[in-house]
Amino acid sequence: MADIPSKPSVLILASRFDFTCDYVVAALRRRGTQYLRLNSEDLPICAVALDPISRRLHVQLNDTNFLLAPDSLRSVLFRRPVFLRDYGDDNHTAQECFGQIQWAAFMRNLVLFHEARWYNDPAHTYRAEHKALQLYEASRIGLRVPATVVTNSPQFQTMPSRDDRIAVKGLDTVLVREGGDEIFGFTTFANFDELNPAAWASAPGILQQPIENKTDIRVTVVEDQVYTAEILVHGKGIRDDWRTHKGDAQFAPHDLNPQVTQQCIELVKVLGLRFGAIDLALSEGAYYFLEINPTGEWAWLVDAAGLSIDEGMADALAR
Repeated sequence: MADIPSKPSVLILASRFDFTCDYVVAALRRRGTQYLRLNSEDLPICAVALDPISRRLHVQLNDTNFLLAPDSLRSVLFRRPVFLRDYGDDNHTAQECFGQIQWAAFMRNLVLFHEARWYNDPAHTYRAEHKALQLYEASRIGLRVPATVVTNSPQFQTMPSRDDRIAVKGLDTVLVREGGDEIFGFTTFANFDELNPAAWASAPGILQQPIENKTDIRVTVVEDQVYTAEILVHGKGIRDDWRTHKGDAQFAPHDLNPQVTQQCIELVKVLGLRFGAIDLALSEGAYYFLEINPTGEWAWLVDAAGLSIDEGMADALAR
């Protein structure tokens, strides 16, 4: 007799090295919730069969059989990039690249299980990743947003401000590989007259009014639950990108203004999301919206700031 397949109520689409998902898995285990975690690196060793008409997915992984079906699957934690970004890595064969693309498409096709609660739906994640849209929606619901322009010509006459200091950001994640080295681009700051128009001509970027005398605030939203941390170095706010000070940064719970709390919840909903990691800057009593990441990291805040985001996410997935 064939083994009766397990019918998990939670599906996790992740990476083997996604430590955020490790926290979620541990919390689900404490609840006794049945789950299936599919890591992108492990998919080639799985046997999968998806019937798109009856919407039944059979998975065999490590000699265990699973069946995903609309009547049993409650929620999906989708932690994979929505689309592949080519950063010039040519260390993979054509066959490996083909496999990565097809498995990524397979993961996205699981939106067939639309009755399940997705954290987050890939289509909404793709839309929410666009920084210009984020800034517009944030301003529309009342959040303060720094003056911003997306341009490949810093001298363009519609620049909102020509203050001496300006924040420079990528319109998308800045990650390039060259000669075996990986280069990640953080937010940088420069004087306006240091921006070289010739160097900008080939691609657009974001120029933004800098928020001075700021404290960085990370807001993690899970449905209607909000978890907020402030980021300091030696007890003070950080003038530039805090990620360049990771070794010295301290994280502590932050009492977020109730109005801004509701605006953060509303922004996540307006973007069609159930989860979002929002970056704010607090300056002279005012909160400014910087960006939202629909697949943002938060695991370090569980221990570093004592925020029970893992429990909140597990509760949302298991209900």
